[in-house]
Amino acid sequence: METESHSTFLLEFHTEKNNFSSPDELIAPIKELLEKDIGEVKEVYRRCSDESVNVILDCDMKSIVTLQLKSSGLVLMNIDIDGQHSSTFNQELAKKFERDVKGKLAAVASKSICPIKRGGPLDRFRYLTSSDERLLEYDVDHVVADVRSPFQHIQILHTINFGNLLVLDDLQNLAESDLVYTETLIQRGKIDYTGKNILILGAGDGALLWELLKEGPNMVTMVEIDETVMKLCSQHLRSACGSALDSTTGPHHQIIVGDCLTELDKLKSQSVLFDFVFSDLTDIPLSIKPQNKEWQFLLDVMEKSLGVLKPDGQFLTHGSGVSSVQSLADFESHLNNLEPPVEFKRCQAFVPSFMEDWVFYQVRKTPNNK
Repeated sequence: METESHSTFLLEFHTEKNNFSSPDELIAPIKELLEKDIGEVKEVYRRCSDESVNVILDCDMKSIVTLQLKSSGLVLMNIDIDGQHSSTFNQELAKKFERDVKGKLAAVASKSICPIKRGGPLDRFRYLTSSDERLLEYDVDHVVADVRSPFQHIQILHTINFGNLLVLDDLQNLAESDLVYTETLIQRGKIDYTGKNILILGAGDGALLWELLKEGPNMVTMVEIDETVMKLCSQHLRSACGSALDSTTGPHHQIIVGDCLTELDKLKSQSVLFDFVFSDLTDIPLSIKPQNKEWQFLLDVMEKSLGVLKPDGQFLTHGSGVSSVQSLADFESHLNNLEPPVEFKRCQAFVPSFMEDWVFYQVRKTPNNK
């Protein structure tokens, strides 16, 4: 028997700290309203300090309520409703409960957040984060694939709004709805790829290869380390990648399964040059200090990519969401300090399954260093 989703309601109330002489003047009216809306309430734990009072209440409907009463007057409340009773205490009732508590406490402000769902058959696939680690909820109705390759955790989730969504290590990568991502990355209509030689690093979903092959290139070489990603996307993300991943070679493309840094070194040693190099690998790290390995990887990719770029060529890559202001600034600082120097432009587009505007970069060697 499948477990029903448990619901957690998060509420906060801002009270005047001098209005109450004891914690019970706050706790008692909350208990009264909980008994009205949920049922019998029993206090099972209390811990007091100069800064806060923490309380746990055991309620009917197999529910638990935790309270934190801060010395500043802030009241934080979590209401955990058992899955069997999640329809009894819903978002509508939670909003009414918030209004009632606000009135009883004479709070100057309050807020209730829509319930977080956990424990149900699809709930662990429901939540991902934005580029700056804000919570995003997806309307996943079934799991298409959920496997681990030697390199990463690969999931393809079917969503009502975005179609099949590729998720790698809990990061959304591309959905069937996201043609705008690929078109903005390649600057469709602004760059002529006719007869050009192109190198793609990453992009195992195949969408970038598929869209570039429509542009009349001479040859597109793609380097992707994870065969499992390509196999799954060729089966389940076909509206995005078409037939691009059906064969590792074709009249105008070749796919190399391998590490991009190793392959860049090989190409450099063979004096192979490209008109365009695309890096569609990992996102820009959120901060520099804790993630030096990721930053070093991105810098190595950029420097080695410039080494196989023709003098008039371009290096094109994605950045991060526009809300990741510091990460983008750090990335641009790295671009400004590259040797030999480069010049770059940036643009942005709203990517449906990312639920945010995404930033893309077009990088060239400066005229004096071509």
